[in-house]
Amino acid sequence: QEYWSRLTSINSSSGVLHPVVHTHPITGRKSVWLHLGMTGAVIETLGNGRVFRLLNATQLKTLMQQYNKLMNDGLSNGYGLAYEYDPGDVVWIDNLAVAHRAAPEAHMATWKQGLRIMHRVTVKATCDFPPHFGLPQVMDVYGPKPFGSRDGVWKGGGLGFRWDDDIHMQN
Repeated sequence: QEYWSRLTSINSSSGVLHPVVHTHPITGRKSVWLHLGMTGAVIETLGNGRVFRLLNATQLKTLMQQYNKLMNDGLSNGYGLAYEYDPGDVVWIDNLAVAHRAAPEAHMATWKQGLRIMHRVTVKATCDFPPHFGLPQVMDVYGPKPFGSRDGVWKGGGLGFRWDDDIHMQN
């Protein structure tokens, strides 16, 4: 938990930064926020909170696998839910506290599964959700790697870092 609390994820499309571990603004509970499909980089804060580095490919892959395992464990240990939609269903979730992902079938070709049409509405949070450690709210994911990083992952544009070659994802 201490390691994850020093991490900040960067959306590969928008460049928005999110603390990986945050405190829910209403419940006060700790929650984890990480997007398995659109994370372009993860920043680790070191020392006194003034030194930053990007996770390298091995570290980022390990983090994503651990997070994916956490979600899988939720299904098998009773604190997760697999929901199969029927036409007309509406599902509300608290995006600040509920980890969620599409089933693997959602990324199959339409000729295999049919056309998947889903409408999503996002309601603005009651407060801004700034990253920790004085990091900016947004970074240019199309620009050069920050923090003098040579081996850190910095993937901008569309889909994020591919952490599992066997999972075909499309947005």
